Amino acid sequence: MQYDNKTLVIRDYVANFKVEQGIDVNTLFILLITQHLNDGSTLLDVGTGNGFVLSQILQNSDKQVQFFGIDNSSEMVKLAVKNLANKAKITEANIGDMPFDDCSFDIVTAKNVTRIDATEIFRVLKGNGIFIFREYGYGKGMIEIAEMFSGRIIRQRKPDYYKELLCNAGFKIFKFDEYEIARKYNSAQELVSVVKSFPFVENFAEADEKMVLEKFAKDATITSDPFILVAIKPKGDR
Repeated sequence: MQYDNKTLVIRDYVANFKVEQGIDVNTLFILLITQHLNDGSTLLDVGTGNGFVLSQILQNSDKQVQFFGIDNSSEMVKLAVKNLANKAKITEANIGDMPFDDCSFDIVTAKNVTRIDATEIFRVLKGNGIFIFREYGYGKGMIEIAEMFSGRIIRQRKPDYYKELLCNAGFKIFKFDEYEIARKYNSAQELVSVVKSFPFVENFAEADEKMVLEKFAKDATITSDPFILVAIKPKGDR
């Protein structure tokens, strides 16, 4: 997806929100990744966006790792290159046709990437390589808002969709953790900004924005439904 400047500004604004929540799944996701790193590992982050995942790994691990990232948005690639300061090789590419040889990586990661290509990820992973995936369930991380706009939610998928996709590509599911977390924002306007920052509600209009502002005027708390999945490419597969 290509992002215009207006959307990029919203995404940067949203990234700096301080949200009250019981569990920070992003922290758990990064910790899980770093636990699987070794000196000499090769890691690819798909749909890397502004390089958030890679930057967090770099901050939380001292292992000597070769980092790569791809995104199909030229705007996001520019941001990632800037944010990572040459500590990773970032390439503009489509996840369905990645410019890497077979069996290139020990680890592939993806955060909030609904259009994963399990076959391509399987191809570029080495045998015994792992795919670590963090996504949202059917509520897309904002269950109450998803229920408000039922039938208009973009790429609304249950975790079983991804499990089946990965198993059909040859992966074995090694770990799956699902969460339900209350997230308290500072205002209903912050919730609106989150909705606008990624493909969520189809044709989200001014009237829809007004509905969200009214519903969450007194309490901007929503229920998030993230999950973390780890899949392994069996040794010997190519």
